[in-house]
Parts: sequence; C-alpha cells; structure tokens
Amino acid sequence: MFIKKTTVLFFVFAMLIFQGCKTAELSSSKAKVNESQTLAHYLKNLQYSEDGKHLFGHESTIMMGVGGDKDWELKNSTEIGNTIADQKSDVKEITGQLPAIMGYDAFKLILDVTDGPNRMEEVKGSVKALKIYRDNGGLLAFNWHMQPVLLPSYKERAYRMDEFNNNPHIELMKKEQPFYHIANGFESKDKWWTAYETQRLKPMAERLKCISADGSGIIFRPFHEADGDWFWWGLKYLQGDQPLNGKEALMKVFVETARYLKQELPGILIAFSTDKLDHVSHENAKNENEIADRYKDEFNTYLPKNRTDLALIDMYGMDLYTSKDNPLESLDRCRIKLQGLSLLAKEHDKIAAITEAGNRGLPSEEDERQPTINYYNDYLSSWISDKNVHVALVVIWQNWSNNRDRKALDPDDGYFIPIYKTSAAGKDFINYVDKKQTIMLPNFKAAFNQYKKP
Repeated sequence: MFIKKTTVLFFVFAMLIFQGCKTAELSSSKAKVNESQTLAHYLKNLQYSEDGKHLFGHESTIMMGVGGDKDWELKNSTEIGNTIADQKSDVKEITGQLPAIMGYDAFKLILDVTDGPNRMEEVKGSVKALKIYRDNGGLLAFNWHMQPVLLPSYKERAYRMDEFNNNPHIELMKKEQPFYHIANGFESKDKWWTAYETQRLKPMAERLKCISADGSGIIFRPFHEADGDWFWWGLKYLQGDQPLNGKEALMKVFVETARYLKQELPGILIAFSTDKLDHVSHENAKNENEIADRYKDEFNTYLPKNRTDLALIDMYGMDLYTSKDNPLESLDRCRIKLQGLSLLAKEHDKIAAITEAGNRGLPSEEDERQPTINYYNDYLSSWISDKNVHVALVVIWQNWSNNRDRKALDPDDGYFIPIYKTSAAGKDFINYVDKKQTIMLPNFKAAFNQYKKP
C-alpha cells in the first residue's frame, strides 16, 4: 500500500507549524547532555537510598482527571494555564502538590500526522502543557501507544488488539503483522520500515524537541508490555517465516528506535518495560531469592545481547497493576518481581523503575463496592522500602474513567489516584505523599538543583 499524498501533506503542514522547535536551543546541547547524565546519576543514587526515597509520578496529571463535579480532560491549548501554578490536577487537589514526574502518552504528540490536521489543536495543547511541566523542573515519562502504519483508517485507540469498537481492523492487523514487518524491514529499508521512520519516528522526534530541545528531562518508553497480547507489538504477533521473530523482532525495533531518538535528542533517557511477567513460575522454588532470580533471568531474555545496543537503554521497568482475579495475591507477588528487576538493574548498571502501577479496585472509594485496601502505604511504599528492592521512581496511571459504570463491581476504566480526602483510600494516599520517602515536584526541584552543583 502506497503512502497517500494527503498523509504527506498533513505531515508537511504539521512540521511547518512547529518549525521553530528544531534547533533554537541546540547551541547549549552539550550542557544539557551533561545535565541528562547528572539526572541519570541522581536517579541511580536515589534508587539505592537506604530509606526507600523515590520520585512520584502520575500519568497525564494536569491533562485529565475525575475529581470535581465531573470527569475532565484538557485538549485545547487555550484551556491550559500559562504557569505551573495555574494547572488543574487531581493530585494537587488532594495533596496541594504536583508530582515530580508527569507521565504522558506520546501518540498524542502526532495526532495530526496519524489522524489528520483537525487534531492539531490537541497536539498544541499537549506540547504546551508538557513544556510548562518540563520548564518548571518536572520530569516527563512518555509511554507510546503507537498507532499502526500502512493499514486502513482507524480511531486513536487502534493500538489495542482487544477493542473492536475502537478498531474494526483488528483481524487485518493480525493477518498483516505490521510490527513484525517493521522489524524485518529495517535492513532493506522496505515500505514498512520507511513508513514507520517517516510517519512515526521523525515527527515524534520533532515534537519532543518542541518540549526539550535535546531531550533532557525526558524518559521515553516505547513498546511496553510486549509480554502481553493486547498491543499490536505483543510477542504473539511477532512470529512468522522471516529472520527476526519474537523477542528478537521486538528488540530490533526498540533498539533502532532508541538509536534514532538518541541521535536526534542526545539528552533523552530510554526505558524498556515488561508487564507483570505473570508467566514466570514460582513452583518448586527453595525461597524468595530463587523466585527473584527467575524474574531477573526472564526480564533479561528481552534485552539485546550486543553491548552497544544494550547501552542505548537507560532504565528497566515493570508495569504492576492489581489483578482483577486475585488482587491481594498479585500485590504480594509484586515485591518479589521488583527484587528480580533490582538485581538485573544493578548487574547492568541501569536505573530501575515501576513504570506503571495502579490499584484497579480504587473506585470502591465512592461507594464501597469493593473492600478498600491501603494500597499506597501497605503495598506500594512497602515494596520500595524492601531492602532488596531498589527503584528510583514510580508512575501511577492516569485518572480517567471513560464514563465509567459506577454500578459495576470492577469498572475497567477506573481511576488510580483517590479524589476524596476523607475516604479511606484518600487518607492512605495523603499519608503516602506526606512521607519523606515520597518526592513530589517541589522537593525534587530543590534536591536536583542541589545535586547539580559542583
């Protein structure tokens, strides 16, 4: 399938609007790269602090929420305040502070390229909010729910392989295996790789430059949770008769993506994360240490064997959500999983992180549909405080409901930061944020500025 001329025009139109983002600040790139190296050192130092200190992050924290009279999402740039103090946030509403890290979905930065110029205003809104956060000392942790290339038109959640209402072309995607072809198309630079590079990588790099000229202060985490089958880059869809299959195919696209982005934005930090690795067996283990080793070894199978390629990855992460089927058991296992991640990160001299997390039962704070647990103190905080767990940061998933069914026992589109100060979950969250181990934006700014001094 040939790239349509209209798609090219959309891209050119978008690049003209953002043409001032490219090189305006690159004269100071050397200093910014040094700052990025200092940030990496700071995060590594933080993850080995004896008291379990860590940066706290929240996905889309100033862009969407469920607090107040109704669910809210900001898309137009005029809706976004011009200063950090003007920003709305569920976290700030309940604690008085913003997180040290704002997580964000990178696909929103190129909606004009994937969906058409009518989405440009949303792109402008995202860039404005992210730049404000970065300019005020916050870190940005991007995931990338990338939309596929060279397939029929789709809606913005077409990256899901289990949502037929949003993507009627799922069966075609399973047949075409676009990610598999991208991986195997790199060497020959065929139509799949070329479309990926020109329609995804290039515009993504340009938009990131609009936020941070060389990527300093940005953590970029593409192709996460590939051990699952809910995204089109999942291992289930990376098998065929071509040379690269499974984890090798996944890592080929990941490594070349990291290489491209680091060439364009040398200050960027690249993160790789799996899901919970629930397929790792605990059977016949002598002790927890042996189980942790199993998680370490399994995570390692996803990574490149070439040292140069491995050096492109700065951070290892896991996405740890409660299981709907057995939430308490899944929470108890998270600590051991993080022990395994910590072992590998230390062995490879990488930053370790909880790259996504959340308690799926949290909407129970509204009407006690489910028993309320002290998720933040009894679980999240206790994992990080474990003497065998060393992580630098955690990013809690966004407060987003998609018109959640308030009568459902376990609404799929729940939220992850409590919004009622007097609820049991709200009190638990406030107590967690008040701990000296939990670093929010004001304390991070002060601590990192001090750390940067010679």
